[in-house]
Amino acid sequence: MVGRGHAHEVTDPGQSCEEAPRGTGRYVLKALGKPDLDLVMRTGRLVTYQNREYLLREGEPANGIHVILSGIVESTHAGTQGRELMLATWEAGDFVGAPYILGDHRHSWSARALGRVEALHLDQDSLRRLIGQSPSFAVALIECLGFKGETYSMLAQTLAGQKAAERLVLLLVKLCENAAQDESGPISLGRITQANLARMIGATRQSISLILNRLQDDGIITTGPTKMVVNDLAALRKQVTD
Repeated sequence: MVGRGHAHEVTDPGQSCEEAPRGTGRYVLKALGKPDLDLVMRTGRLVTYQNREYLLREGEPANGIHVILSGIVESTHAGTQGRELMLATWEAGDFVGAPYILGDHRHSWSARALGRVEALHLDQDSLRRLIGQSPSFAVALIECLGFKGETYSMLAQTLAGQKAAERLVLLLVKLCENAAQDESGPISLGRITQANLARMIGATRQSISLILNRLQDDGIITTGPTKMVVNDLAALRKQVTD
């Protein structure tokens, strides 16, 4: 259950929802017409989380999903010897709470706000009502679960790679594909750091820095303190096959 004592009501949900990015099969609210969207917004509970607050915690009983209306959320898993592994980052339009959104279960990983986050909490009772009342919502939810399954499958394949450079390039390619931008031009990966990349592929920050420097020297990427731009996705993909 989400710690409601740390959540604050949002007063303007419509604006946050309208600002959610658009894509195909990823964003649960994207495919909804206005009547269905209004129904979902009325059904959920709008909350705000401050930086580093948890939307949900690994091992705690689950109760539905949180649709991100604004801000960034990271999914993390507590590994061996107390090491925390970063699984993915999610933006406005995504939701956290998968893979099991109904039934009696506990969260397999945690979700934590990076900066201020506004979210729509749909508990299990609300989800069941919406699935029955809105076929469009039910289909969108299924599509989003498929996207998340593919994302975590990619992560498992990436971690199975033998070399840190291969794992990192595969991860960057997938992040580009998820960015829903025109692949013919530069692709901004937004707020991403070397430390986060290291946590996502189980490598050291030093090794990540060396690999990124090489890619930047080749003109494939441009890096900043908290932002990365892939200048040539085709060249990045070629790194995997070379």
